[in-house]
Amino acid sequence: MSSPCAPTAAHGSEVDVRPRLLWFLALALMSALLNSSVPTPLYPHYQAALALSDLGLSLIYGGYAGGVLIALFGVGNLAGRVADLRTLILPALLAVAGGALLFSLADSFWSLLLARVLAGIGTGALTGAANVALLRFGPKDGGKRAALSATLSFTAGLALGPVFSGLALQLDFYPTRVPFLLILGMAGCAIAGLVLSWPRGARMAAPLASGQGGGSLGEGLRATGAGFLLCALALFTAWAVAASLLAIGPKVVSQLLGMRDLGLFGYLIAAYLVFSGLCQLWARRLDARHTLQSGCLALALCVLLFAGAVHGLPGWLAGLGLLVAGYAQGAVFVGSATLINRIAPPASHARVVSLFYVIAYVANWVPVLLGWVSDGAGLLAALDLLAVGSTLISLGLAWALSRHRFDPAP
Repeated sequence: MSSPCAPTAAHGSEVDVRPRLLWFLALALMSALLNSSVPTPLYPHYQAALALSDLGLSLIYGGYAGGVLIALFGVGNLAGRVADLRTLILPALLAVAGGALLFSLADSFWSLLLARVLAGIGTGALTGAANVALLRFGPKDGGKRAALSATLSFTAGLALGPVFSGLALQLDFYPTRVPFLLILGMAGCAIAGLVLSWPRGARMAAPLASGQGGGSLGEGLRATGAGFLLCALALFTAWAVAASLLAIGPKVVSQLLGMRDLGLFGYLIAAYLVFSGLCQLWARRLDARHTLQSGCLALALCVLLFAGAVHGLPGWLAGLGLLVAGYAQGAVFVGSATLINRIAPPASHARVVSLFYVIAYVANWVPVLLGWVSDGAGLLAALDLLAVGSTLISLGLAWALSRHRFDPAP
């Protein structure tokens, strides 16, 4: 799972913005997020064609998160400091395009894994730089338009991915090639558009945002205390459930729920991602602690609905669980991110927020554990482990959140 995180705006840059520049930035973000979600309905096909174990398949899924983390550690702090953001955006788009091309040609475990890692590196490097560009060249409205553009681009990219691959599966129209070639074309258009529409005089250095310098991470963690742990654990759990839905979901619905049309599953995942994005937009207006608490309760409910469906209750409960999961993902992300921004001290704000997202991205490797369990004890045992663990953690978090005060950082 990936969600937009808008960096602090670089003030004092008065560049006349051409609207098409912002459009190409949004297209760049969409192409990167398509690379994340397009493979979801295709995993059973790859597993059957390449005789992959559940563990191997989940490692391929987790390779994307590994690439994102590599990019975050490698270039994550550069976006707000470089003079010309094209030096980050264009190579990142080349990585996105390269990952898509490699995926369209992949015929082994290692080629699929490398394609996912490359796609993750491109996304991780592009996200920060594109968000800073939206802030730097967008309307001077405190970043509201930039945040909206990023959220819509992320949601559209994540949601359209399963639609494209699901449609290709249903039509049997080169499903392992056409969706990735489409991403390659979108990334190429974004590269050409950004090169041609980049404003003149945009090569100015962005000043460091306040709070990106002085304080250490240890000082920030001591200042945030249990509040940081609660927010990070909540987002980790929510993204772990989401990653599991995307990684082992196709096999669960085909083997345990009897859905043979994986193209239809792609549409359901797209609807879930759209609903999650809409909930993010709506939840921004609510009290952050109550939003996070309700998201944790919804997370527990959604996994219980999934578990009930695979254990003999009506199958429509799984569909209801998907809608509840959409709300849970949106509410947990918005609530936890808002609270972290509130309680992190200014001197170490950037470091605390960075660690918060690193912990969340590690959740994308939870399906690797589930894949190992599935190979050894069966798919149902892996799903039960996810249901029991995430339900207990979510309910515990909801109780702890009701007792903790998230006082703003001094």
